[in-house]
Amino acid sequence: MARGVDADTVDEYLDRIGEPFSSALRTVRDRIVEVLPDTEQVISYRVPIFRHRGRALIGLSATAKECSLLLMSPSAAAALAGTLAEGTLSGATLHFAPEKPLGVETLRTIIEYRVGEAAG
Repeated sequence: MARGVDADTVDEYLDRIGEPFSSALRTVRDRIVEVLPDTEQVISYRVPIFRHRGRALIGLSATAKECSLLLMSPSAAAALAGTLAEGTLSGATLHFAPEKPLGVETLRTIIEYRVGEAAG
């Protein structure tokens, strides 16, 4: 279960979730921004969400044991199943260990798919 936190900003969320999750999700957040520089970072449903052109693409969260990238699209998760070199997909969520933050190429694959999907 994702750990939502009362926070007004993504930085505040990351400050409040504690280590090692905070460092891992900051790394992933920075890599998301590297792949999609014009992304808007907001808190929605008590977790960080990344929007592009007004549409929510992906989100971040942590559980008691792992970090998660929320694909926010069951169809994207189904299409990407078996193609991602990192993490474990469960539903529309990619889980990963905090000591192994997702790499740029994995994020690029997911973000490019989601941008295309959102563009319709």
